[in-house]
Amino acid sequence: MAHVSVETRGIYWGIPTYPSTLTGLNALVFGANGISGNYMVRALSRSPERWNQVVALSRRPPLASQRSFENVRHVQADLLQDPKDLAQILKNEHIQADVVFFFAYMQPTPKEGASLWSNAEELCKVNGQLLQNCFDALELASIRPKRFLLQTGAKYYGGGLAMPALESDPRIAEPNFYYVQEDLLSEYSRRTGVEWNVVRPAFIIGAVEDAAMNSVYPLAVYAAVQKHKGEKLVWPGDVAAWEREVVQSSAWLNSYLSEFLTLNKDARNQAFNAADACYFTYGRLWLELAGWYGIDYTLPDVGTEGFQEVPMVFKKNLSFAPTTVLRFKFSFVQWAQRPENKTAWEELMKIHGLKGNPFGDNLQRIFEFLDFAVLPPFHITLSVTKARKLGWNGSVDPILSHREVIEEFAAMKMIPPLN
Repeated sequence: MAHVSVETRGIYWGIPTYPSTLTGLNALVFGANGISGNYMVRALSRSPERWNQVVALSRRPPLASQRSFENVRHVQADLLQDPKDLAQILKNEHIQADVVFFFAYMQPTPKEGASLWSNAEELCKVNGQLLQNCFDALELASIRPKRFLLQTGAKYYGGGLAMPALESDPRIAEPNFYYVQEDLLSEYSRRTGVEWNVVRPAFIIGAVEDAAMNSVYPLAVYAAVQKHKGEKLVWPGDVAAWEREVVQSSAWLNSYLSEFLTLNKDARNQAFNAADACYFTYGRLWLELAGWYGIDYTLPDVGTEGFQEVPMVFKKNLSFAPTTVLRFKFSFVQWAQRPENKTAWEELMKIHGLKGNPFGDNLQRIFEFLDFAVLPPFHITLSVTKARKLGWNGSVDPILSHREVIEEFAAMKMIPPLN
């Protein structure tokens, strides 16, 4: 794409515009109820002149945010069913697709006491099966898109060869379901001639009803409860976690990038990192978050007393890389397990008419994800130079996108309003 014109959409700038002659496209979005799938559907729905029909496919009924779009229709189907049955659903719905976007994901329940992503083999098995069933069903239904986009993520890089991570970095020597999926995609493309893209975001910032794999939701819950109790926004980690740079990937921006790549012939058959391309630390967010909630905050303790230390083992492409040690006064999971915080949340639910209880059965999953986002001491950065070379200029301040998502969660009655 030799020339790219751009525009500003709310807090997002450098978003590509497209010629008015680009019309009549059809999209099929798998995993439409997750963060990424939902925002992809919403992004495509904003351009009905370009996207004639967007089919949002998910296992559960459609989200409220998808029900009013003129060019979107929902199809309910389970990707773990027999591909023949899935193909029949696609046929019965008369689905056509110029572009397929795949965001479906399943998180196996970890064993007792194990961490969220500890069962690498099961992650590979179930998520590989999701994608393979998708490919089989598309072929059985005689649906051959021009482009297939698969979203994987920054865990592709494991502990990382060096920062920022590049799309060309070698794989790490341990099971990783992203490798399984990308190999399946390569084989599907070889077999069918369908062009492909892979996008690799980091921590995705977005608001959906199922917020279990979301760092913003539990962070807002933490701040709201601390405010309700009349307490400070207490920083749980050490100085390294406060100061480290960790890339964020806002769901709106990821969606705009995904659309841009699938419509760009020069991007075909390549992987691209997806990042907000602005510096971000949780230390800076902490100050802003306290201000939004109107409470005081604490800074990290520079001493050595009172810290818990937990080894965090990553396979790395660096022979000299030591085992990472998480140092914290308390984890967010530990905080959520305190009875007084559950009680405070129940009081907030009654006051504000909130729905959903993060202190229920999904407590471990919800707050452990926040622990993984906030507490590590190492940098996580993704280079977006490769996309920039194609003309991608999209960017957003992650602080602003955090604020936007918190306000959206409040509008969904999942957290109290900020004011």
